[in-house]
Amino acid sequence: MFKILIADDEWMIREGLKQTINWEALNCVLVGEAADGEQAVQQIQAFQPDILISDIRMPGMDGLELAWSAQEFCPELKVIFLTGFDDFVYAQQAIKLKASDFVLKPTDPDTLVKAIDKVCKELVRTRQHASVMEQLQSWKRDRESLVVQKLIHDSMLGITDTASLEMLKEWLEETAGLQKIRVAVVQMEEEGEERRHERWLHIKERLYARIYGPLIMIDELQRACIIPDEEGAVGMLKETVTEFGKALVYVGVSLSYGGLEQLDRAYQEALEVVRHRAASKQSGVSVYGDIEHLDNAAVHFAEGFRQVEAYVQHNFNEDISLQQLAARFHLSEAHFSRLFRKRLGVSFIEYLTRLRMEQAKRLLGDENVRIYEVSLAVGYQDSRYFSQIFRKYTGETPTEYRKRMLESHGM
Repeated sequence: MFKILIADDEWMIREGLKQTINWEALNCVLVGEAADGEQAVQQIQAFQPDILISDIRMPGMDGLELAWSAQEFCPELKVIFLTGFDDFVYAQQAIKLKASDFVLKPTDPDTLVKAIDKVCKELVRTRQHASVMEQLQSWKRDRESLVVQKLIHDSMLGITDTASLEMLKEWLEETAGLQKIRVAVVQMEEEGEERRHERWLHIKERLYARIYGPLIMIDELQRACIIPDEEGAVGMLKETVTEFGKALVYVGVSLSYGGLEQLDRAYQEALEVVRHRAASKQSGVSVYGDIEHLDNAAVHFAEGFRQVEAYVQHNFNEDISLQQLAARFHLSEAHFSRLFRKRLGVSFIEYLTRLRMEQAKRLLGDENVRIYEVSLAVGYQDSRYFSQIFRKYTGETPTEYRKRMLESHGM
């Protein structure tokens, strides 16, 4: 709860504020009250309130002097001034002191409540930002943290949200000040888990000064990382792989990108290079674009798309998903989804729904087939959900559609 202190030389005003405002509903608690500025200073030092509600005019130390003095030992203190129409000069000075708000006297409780609520929200935002900055400072000290791993992993797979991406960008800028980046994917076919672990540790130690964030685990054989766009980083990768002798270690490096928004694309490029090397059992390091006739994912996808369409058309009444199809082509869901939309102009879900709805329309032409049977026949176990989707697609419920179709055929 936010701590509030009231300072006003009029007892009736202090009592009125205490009694008429539901402080608990505002997530606030009154920690003290003062009849003048000097008394308020003492209480601010003692209670460290979050918000000071003060009359701008008080005998002795007025509200402005009070706010000025309080800033020395309570710099985050928010101040709401109670002021009259004839206190314009005071108000001008209060603006310079960065007062949070002004409320005219005689004080309207509703107006004051709005002012307090606004200040409380500002405090929440300030504390949330401070918490994020504290996390960022912690991540800067520990680039192996689980938070950093999660942010990088999700960004590479294209499943991160805007806020997480911004946090990762801020972390990377604070940590490395990088302008351009690449992604490197390393695949190792070393026999035995213990031997592979030793290899990963060696790579990590050799590349520690050249990579940002941890080596992200993709699966037992693959790791990925962000490297700077410089020859030294790629050269270090080549030296490290050479040290492994005859061990099968494949490394793919993406093209250079200026922002983390394309981290998933960079990851896919590096992954394609690794697959190319692994298919030909060629240990070593290659940069995307340097390999002639690279069998990239888009080409594979185009060649095999007839199979995709045939599979969906024959199995749309089953519980098929984007994840299943992506796995069949060894692509991430995000990348498969983009390729699918590029090929057909609609998302996978839109394509699947269209197939199901067109088949449902045909089945509804037979009045002997019940609605729930149509639902099951096109892949929906819940007939109510099917009806919702059907109405969204056609503008009619299944019953309304059937009735209209039968009437149009004179049945």
